[in-house]
Amino acid sequence: MEAIKRVSAARRSLVLDHPFFGVLSLKLAIIEDAGVKTFMVDGRQLRVNPDYALNLKPQELVGVVAHEVLHCANGHTWRRGDRERKCWNEACDYAINPIVMD
Repeated sequence: MEAIKRVSAARRSLVLDHPFFGVLSLKLAIIEDAGVKTFMVDGRQLRVNPDYALNLKPQELVGVVAHEVLHCANGHTWRRGDRERKCWNEACDYAINPIVMD
């Protein structure tokens, strides 16, 4: 439950500091899922590994949430088609990470 509280705080920070990302993040249900390596998004849910989330600094957590939101905003979950999941995700990360870092 603590991980969900921290992710919720990160979303509030995004709403205040980066409203575009923040409002999009509010559309995702936060689900704790120890079976996920870090975070995962499917367009409806933001699945969070609680151990991973609890070990991030608050600003890192904000960046991870923004990163996941950009997967949705760019339609990555719907555009993958038959492409290999791991390669597709890495390619999408190359498009997303510079935006998050900026």
